[in-house]
Amino acid sequence: MQSDVVSYKWRLNSGPVSAPISVAKGAVGRVNITPDQVGENTIQVWGFDAAGHSSHTGYYKFLVNPGAKPSGVWHFDGDGSDSTTTAAPHALSTGTGAAYAGPGRAGTASLKLDGTAGYAQSSGPVVDTTKSFSLSTWVRLADISRSQTFVSQQATTLSGFALHYSATSKRFVFSRYASDVAAPAASRSTSLAAPAAGVWSHLTGVYDAAAQTVQLYVNGRPQGAPVAFTTPWAATGPLQIGRFHNSTGYVEYFNGLIDEVHVWSRVLADAEVVQDARLEDEDISDGDAGAPKPALVAKWNATDTVNATGATVKDTSGFGRTLGLSGATLGQITTGADPDTGEPGTTRQTMQLNGTSAYASAAGPIVDDTGSFTATAWVSLDPTKFTDTTKSYAVQAFGQAGTSQSSWGVWYEQPAGSSQGRWSFGRPDKDSTDALWSKTQSDAVGAAGLNGAPVMLTVVYDAQTTVDTAAGPKLGSLILYVNNARMGNADDVSFPAPWQGTGAFEVGRAEIDSAAARYFPGTVDSVRVWSGATSTAVIADRFNTEQ
Repeated sequence: MQSDVVSYKWRLNSGPVSAPISVAKGAVGRVNITPDQVGENTIQVWGFDAAGHSSHTGYYKFLVNPGAKPSGVWHFDGDGSDSTTTAAPHALSTGTGAAYAGPGRAGTASLKLDGTAGYAQSSGPVVDTTKSFSLSTWVRLADISRSQTFVSQQATTLSGFALHYSATSKRFVFSRYASDVAAPAASRSTSLAAPAAGVWSHLTGVYDAAAQTVQLYVNGRPQGAPVAFTTPWAATGPLQIGRFHNSTGYVEYFNGLIDEVHVWSRVLADAEVVQDARLEDEDISDGDAGAPKPALVAKWNATDTVNATGATVKDTSGFGRTLGLSGATLGQITTGADPDTGEPGTTRQTMQLNGTSAYASAAGPIVDDTGSFTATAWVSLDPTKFTDTTKSYAVQAFGQAGTSQSSWGVWYEQPAGSSQGRWSFGRPDKDSTDALWSKTQSDAVGAAGLNGAPVMLTVVYDAQTTVDTAAGPKLGSLILYVNNARMGNADDVSFPAPWQGTGAFEVGRAEIDSAAARYFPGTVDSVRVWSGATSTAVIADRFNTEQ
């Protein structure tokens, strides 16, 4: 092989063989290492010529150390302490309009900022902005009418970087600035879609000093290609949470909740960003270590006669989204009665839906549909509505409305000619009338066979799970549980291009091709929604406790 270009393949450990790579002689090859490859690794490399003749295989062993731990971690569980074990942790102080009193995305609380004067800051810099660094946080915008900054590090005139929301572009942004002057050029990595107010979103900003780029991630996904930034400079002031500094002073105060601010003095690999967005349980004492930690963001219980009265069901999650009944009614039903034995059965209040016009709704969206979420409801079908087997049926228990389609929903569908159907969890690829739906389904069940018995339906969109597809590995999977059983085969259903529904959260109907449809006949006892995925073990425990 006398060419100036060498072609080769490689294999790391027992993984797949790489596609052929051609590099000039003397060039440096690069292999990306993920967090699960920490420790001893073996790489096999062999070259080959244009005719496919291979050289001898070379074997090289090397050790991979874990990446450096964060320079700062703030959980905001009642205070601004830095939970890192560094010799000089960076505790935060707060100003008027800031309180560690908001509902937490993780832990017991979050930092609540009023949008006018609230902030938290360190006493000095946390990262060297002339070198590589990464930062991440969970944010919940109270409004999207104006620009707001989540995390920045102050300099003399400006801030050295900003993780922020721009009202001009209506996008999340990670920005770096060419110099510490009043109006410098900026390098901006911008989110691909507009965010929604009132939902938890995970943001990560990465500055790679070697590649000279900035990159924004939303819910673990890179937002376009990295953006060039070639003029790093030192911002030596304090880390600012909830505001930005420019030539006029402090501006862009954040109005909303912020939680779990993490800062690293290095570049995070893509896999590390995904893992951070997954928000895994790190407590080895609770038996669920490594599982994602969801946060309850909506809870409506029709059986709660104190909070479910008249035409409303109050949200008891702490976020105050009242569920309004439109044709749906709250009524008493008795189940389990046996006249032969005299068993009186159990009477409870429930939400009753007629299958033609009744539904309930709350102001939405409830969650960031592009990130992970979980939703659960106890429902029962009215079997008398499915007796005509010459017809097909599709009736939706709950979901998130968009403009033309529901962004996601869970429904029962029964084909014509059959007395059995399936529960389905699905999402359309876009918010238009020509949308294509992806769905995962339950085993076949009969509406008559259910006999009106309550069923616990749980749906999970796991934005951080990788699914193998014909086009290669893709992030995002649809998962459905009926009672405590996970439905479908061992392979998750891929849904790699989620979009945000901005309409109401609806119980008892769907939005299909710009029209209300799929009205649900039966009852709904309770509906709960979480930001974040939920593990199979937790869902099974929930069913076993509540059944």
